[in-house]
Amino acid sequence: MKGMEYFYELFTGLPRGGPGDNVSTQKAFGYLKNLPPKPRILDIGCGPGLQTLELARISKGNIIALDNHQPFLDRLMQNAAKEGLRKRVIPKNQSMLELDFKESSFDIIWSEGALYIMGFQHGLKRCKQLLKKKGYLVVTEAVLLLPNIPKPLQSFWDKEYPDIKDVNGNIILIQNEGYDLAAHFTLPKSSWIDEYYSPMEKRIQELKKKYDDNTAALQVFEKCEKEIKIYQTYSDFFGYEFFIMQKK
Repeated sequence: MKGMEYFYELFTGLPRGGPGDNVSTQKAFGYLKNLPPKPRILDIGCGPGLQTLELARISKGNIIALDNHQPFLDRLMQNAAKEGLRKRVIPKNQSMLELDFKESSFDIIWSEGALYIMGFQHGLKRCKQLLKKKGYLVVTEAVLLLPNIPKPLQSFWDKEYPDIKDVNGNIILIQNEGYDLAAHFTLPKSSWIDEYYSPMEKRIQELKKKYDDNTAALQVFEKCEKEIKIYQTYSDFFGYEFFIMQKK
């Protein structure tokens, strides 16, 4: 992608790499039953790692935090050290497309807003291989919430994520891949606005001043602003769904 350095500069300055919030992370974790005292957890596409730290607080387990952007991992580990969690969070700089863990390695695999990079169905298959029997896969995935979406929104998704489905379509995929669906719920709009897009808008304004004569950078920021506008206009039609599923 052209201008990735500006994209990463924008996102490295954000608290989260995507929509989410600690209350929703806690809610999703609450559906996990009969866990070992110290579960082994893999957080795929952890980004800056706010959800990683929350998992460390509430799980008592050890977490491998996987991302292929080292500044995200550096920031995560700085924050983990501040909270006394550094010994239980293990950073791993690796693409999710190159996972090299042994099969049946994890009690929990977690991925907030990232598994789609693998292709959601492929991600379900690959995570199933890495989970122990009765292990849990917990993800957020972009979903369509209403039928007959407006044409501008359809055009947006055709370009950004043509495989997006409604909630039921994802549930069918999950069940077909051999999981039991324990629960699912939609992230609140505050997860998008307060936790993600408001900080992004502020950061974009700072960077637009820094790069006011840089066309490539400004194009990256304009694309992100268009995404924000899409959400502001059509947020009733799509969102993120938390899916909590268990390997049979």
